[in-house]
Amino acid sequence: MKANTRIKRTQLVAPSSPTTSTPTPTPTPTKTTTPKIKTTADNISTLVTTSPTLTPFQKSLYLLLLQIPPGTVTTYGILAAALSSSPRAVGNALRRNPFAPQVPCHRVVATGGTLGGFKGARHGLDAKSLALLGEKRGLLRGEGVRFASSPGGGGGGGERVLGTPFGGLLLLGSWLGGRFWCWCDEDED
Repeated sequence: MKANTRIKRTQLVAPSSPTTSTPTPTPTPTKTTTPKIKTTADNISTLVTTSPTLTPFQKSLYLLLLQIPPGTVTTYGILAAALSSSPRAVGNALRRNPFAPQVPCHRVVATGGTLGGFKGARHGLDAKSLALLGEKRGLLRGEGVRFASSPGGGGGGGERVLGTPFGGLLLLGSWLGGRFWCWCDEDED
């Protein structure tokens, strides 16, 4: 068969009268393409702040994550302190991050420098957990983060992140009493 030859698809339809039985061609599906939108920090922060499915705590956390420069990491504890929360609450919110990797939850590690968790996997030795932690390690290495071997593993695949965690977070809004407060300049008419 030639490479340029098209095969015509037909569908047999029940005849309208007992004497006619003509096949009806099936319409060929058209390919639709969605234009790619260049993601920028402004676009992502707008998506985060306007998302109807995120809690105010998640919005605050994800906006803080956008401040972590590529090639650096912070810890669950540093984020928890900035939000007056707990490291466990931070980890639970990061596990449900719908904007990853643009909202870089992979840049958050455990206080001891081990990888911590990623996409719900943590400290596991099963194949799925190891694969997910390997993905996090790969994202960090791709940004220039360096690792050192760690005796005894410690839940991070036997490696620890080198360097000091980024702590220069600026809280643009805050999680207070179950409400998200943001100090912004209002447009004057």
